Amino acid sequence: MLKLLKWGVAAAALWAVVAFVPVGGRTVLDRWRAASGPGDFVTRTAAEIERGVRRLAGRSQAPSREAQARSTVRPAPAARPGQPTPPAEHHTDADRKALDAIVAEHAR
Repeated sequence: MLKLLKWGVAAAALWAVVAFVPVGGRTVLDRWRAASGPGDFVTRTAAEIERGVRRLAGRSQAPSREAQARSTVRPAPAARPGQPTPPAEHHTDADRKALDAIVAEHAR
């Protein structure tokens, strides 16, 4: 019985790693869902492993998609000291009036 329990714990741990631990930004489960079948999954996984090994060895000729995306995204300008940061959402007076009407309706 203890041997069966050990196998169950090992299987649960493996499932948790597959489902929750991101490798290169995506979990293995996400990669499986994105693949069209087992052969496609194996091919894509092998290609990602090969790119990772090249990157670690310093032989990567082209930057990865993630590196390209990071280089094109500009950080938001920092707020000056003493000034509040600008709001993330912009609402008009009509939006505020409609929200006030909804709140008043539900307050009755």
